[in-house]
Amino acid sequence: MIRLFIDNYNGDMFLRIDTLPSQLKIADCYYLFDFLEISDSDIDKLNLKDRDITKYGVIELLKYWKARINSITQGQNIFLPFDISDQSVSGLLLEKIKKGFKTKLVYTDMQGANICRSQFDKQLIEDKIEFHSNEQDEWLISEEGIYGGLEWSINELKIKTTA
Repeated sequence: MIRLFIDNYNGDMFLRIDTLPSQLKIADCYYLFDFLEISDSDIDKLNLKDRDITKYGVIELLKYWKARINSITQGQNIFLPFDISDQSVSGLLLEKIKKGFKTKLVYTDMQGANICRSQFDKQLIEDKIEFHSNEQDEWLISEEGIYGGLEWSINELKIKTTA
């Protein structure tokens, strides 16, 4: 299972891979809204409390991930960006296999300030981005494990309204 959650104290994102060997990766959200193409005026229109703004961004990232995962068929790969920083972009590389997904933590030399979701796939291709890995860990995760973890994450991050 893959889960994404935030630290309410400082707003960092935590990526948890609960399949052995388990992993916990941490990323800040500095470029998250730029990547998702969510402006300050978009956020203002939502009238969110300060503590809910990061939740909103992470939920939008999870929806983006789901759409990307839904777009691939067996044998295809998809990159799910997670840590979008100045020097690199890291995340998960998923390959659709017969019984789920082959999953690996990878990073690229892309600069987080220069990417956005509407141009992301085009940029990966045009810039001939290579994926690198510091770790040998690779996981086989079922579709239920992927989608279940994403749904769990979205439900945990839901923004409470006072309606």
